[in-house]
Amino acid sequence: MGGLHDKVMAGGLLGADYTYQRVYEMGGYRLSRFLPTFERQRENHIGELITDGAGRVAYLKTFRLSENQVRRGHLLTRLAATGWNVAATAAALGVTEPELGLRIEAAGFGHLLRQDVLDHYRARARSDRRS
Repeated sequence: MGGLHDKVMAGGLLGADYTYQRVYEMGGYRLSRFLPTFERQRENHIGELITDGAGRVAYLKTFRLSENQVRRGHLLTRLAATGWNVAATAAALGVTEPELGLRIEAAGFGHLLRQDVLDHYRARARSDRRS
């Protein structure tokens, strides 16, 4: 039964790389949270775990992300990697700044951009479509 569980129920969880953040320690136990690499077209999980002093898992809670959540996480991760520099992130993703600005808005993060910047990206995208 363990093999079935590992392959079917936890295959995408166990075969991935994660970034861990230590949140709290108490009485020899450590609470950590983890994030995936937000790779598209594959199973991604976020969650938290409690480990004992020997590193054994005492508690594990995960959430499988939808493809839309993975896209949003990927976008935020890429922005954070460039220090939230839109121009640098656009270059890293191989898109223009207006395209990235509209992608940020479409992902539900338009509030992260000043309104005048977002309006400028919209205007540039419209003029690029006409050209």
